[in-house]
Amino acid sequence: MRPAELWQHSSFRLALGVTLFILATLMLASGFGYGLLHAQLTGRQDARVTEIFTALEQTSLAGDETDLIEAITTRINASPDHATVYLLRDASGKVLAGNMEAVALSAGWSTLPAERIGVVTDYPYRVFVGKAGGYDLTVGLSNADLDDLQEIVLNAFVWAALIALIATLSLGAFLAMRVQRQLSQAEAAMTRVAHGDLTARLPVTGRGDDLDRISLAINASLSRLSGLVEAMRQVSADVAHELRTPLNRLRIKIETAAEKAAAGMPVESDLAAALDESETINQTFSALLRIAQIEGGARRDHFAPVDLAEIMSTLAEIYADVAEDAGMTLSCQTDGPATIFGDKELLTQAFANLIENTIRHCPQGTQIACQVATTPDRVTASVADNGPGIPAQERDLVLRRLYRLEKSRTTQGSGLGLSLVKAVAELHGADLVLADAAPGLSVRLTLAKA
Repeated sequence: MRPAELWQHSSFRLALGVTLFILATLMLASGFGYGLLHAQLTGRQDARVTEIFTALEQTSLAGDETDLIEAITTRINASPDHATVYLLRDASGKVLAGNMEAVALSAGWSTLPAERIGVVTDYPYRVFVGKAGGYDLTVGLSNADLDDLQEIVLNAFVWAALIALIATLSLGAFLAMRVQRQLSQAEAAMTRVAHGDLTARLPVTGRGDDLDRISLAINASLSRLSGLVEAMRQVSADVAHELRTPLNRLRIKIETAAEKAAAGMPVESDLAAALDESETINQTFSALLRIAQIEGGARRDHFAPVDLAEIMSTLAEIYADVAEDAGMTLSCQTDGPATIFGDKELLTQAFANLIENTIRHCPQGTQIACQVATTPDRVTASVADNGPGIPAQERDLVLRRLYRLEKSRTTQGSGLGLSLVKAVAELHGADLVLADAAPGLSVRLTLAKA
C-alpha cells in the first residue's frame, strides 16, 4: 500500500484523529500542571527572597552599618555564581555593598533580565526592592530552576508527542493494511457475485469486529439470494416440464374442436374440456404468483393476533362433511386459545391445503387428526393421517414448487399445495416438519406465541 493511500482509509484517519485529540488533551493538561508548578515554585522563590530581606532588615535595625555590610558581603561570597544578588545603598544613593549594577528600580517585586543588572547568565532574576532601616536594600534570586523546569517539561512533551505520533502512524498503517486485505477479499467476492457466482462469500476473520458483522450479514443475504435464484431456476424448469402436458392437451382439444367445427360436428364438449384445461393452467400460475408474493414478505403488513385453535376448529367443521363423503373421518383437538402473531387468511389457506391434500391423496377409511397444542412460549398446529404417507427421501422434495409424487401424478392438483404451506411457514418464522405418523404423515407448524 502506498503512503498516499493511507489517508483514504477510515481506520488510519480515526487513529490519527484520536492521537491528535490525545495530544491536545495532553498539551492542555501539561500546560495546566506546569502553571500550577510554576506558581508554587515562584511563591517559594518569593518567600526565600522575603526571608533573606527580612534577615538583613533585622540586621539594619540594630543600627550597625558595618554589621549590615559584612552580612551582605558574606552572603555575596557564598553565592559566587550570582544565584543570589544584593545591592545596599544609603539614603544618598551611595552603593555600600552589592554584586549587581546600581540600576534604578521601583520599590516592590520585579522580574529582570540578567543583563539589566550586569550579571552574565541566561536566566532572569526575581528581585525585591525595599527599605531596611535607613537603607535601600535590593535582594534577588535567579530563575534558573524555573527555566530549567520549563525546558524539561517542553522537552518531555515534545518527545512524548513525537513517540505518540510515530506509534499512531504505525498503528494506523497496520490497521489500514489489515482492513485493506479484508476489503480486497470482499471486493473480489462481490465481483464474483456480480459475474453470477452466487457461491462466493465475504471473508470472516472470527474477531467479531464490525467488518465481521457486516460480512456475516452480507453472507446471509447472499445465501438467501442464492436460494431464491436456485428456486427460480427450479421453478422455471418445473413450469416448463409440468405445464407442457396440459398445454399440449389444451392445444389438442382446440385443434379437435376446430376440425369438428369444419366438419359441421358439435364442439361444445371439446370447448368445455379446453376451458377446463385453461382454468387448470390459470390456477397454477395464480398459485405460483401467490407463493412469490408470500416469499417477498409483503403480507407481513397484515399481521395481527390470530387464534390458531379457532382457525383449526373452523376448518375441521368445514371439511368434516367433505372427508365423510370421501369415506374418511376428520377430528380436531385443541387446548384452548392459541394466539400467535400472523396473517389469518394465509394461515387458514395453509392448513386448508394440508387437509385437502390428505383427502385428495389418501384412500377411504383414512383417519385425519387436526391438533393445536400450546407451551408457555410456543404453539404447535398439526394435521396427521394414517394413510400411505410420504417416503422419507421425498419429504423435502414435496415442498418444492410443482413437485408431485409419482403415485399422485394421475390425481387432480398442481403440486403447489405444500409449497404454499412452506412459504407461509417461512413468512411467519415457523418450523415446518414433515414426519412419519407410523403409519401415515404428520405435518407440524410450530410458531412463537403472541
